[in-house]
Amino acid sequence: MGEQEIICIGCPLGCRVALRVSEGGEVRKVSGNKCKEGREYVIEEYRSPVRVLTATVLTEGSVRALLPVRTSQPIRKDILAKCMDALCGIKVRPPVKMGEAIVHNILSTGVDLISTDNLLT
Repeated sequence: MGEQEIICIGCPLGCRVALRVSEGGEVRKVSGNKCKEGREYVIEEYRSPVRVLTATVLTEGSVRALLPVRTSQPIRKDILAKCMDALCGIKVRPPVKMGEAIVHNILSTGVDLISTDNLLT
């Protein structure tokens, strides 16, 4: 059995939670969390960590060179770099409204890449 520590970000406490994991990767014991939500968060973070990707994409025909974007939902942490690579070839033209999808279903994740600002000419 191995042990892993994950800092919970489910609330402002930031508990250091220890996971005891079997040889097969099954969570056997969780300790150090101060709430039920923390237990659930660290187990999910161990099994399948996800993050919201925030970045910028190039623009054309605008006074701004870059447009801030993010994923509409968290995506698996292991594909963040591939998503960033996919953004390198994207250029958007105005007008773009905040919340508008820039890329639908990025890398077949079922998640859209959306604008976090308006882009005008």
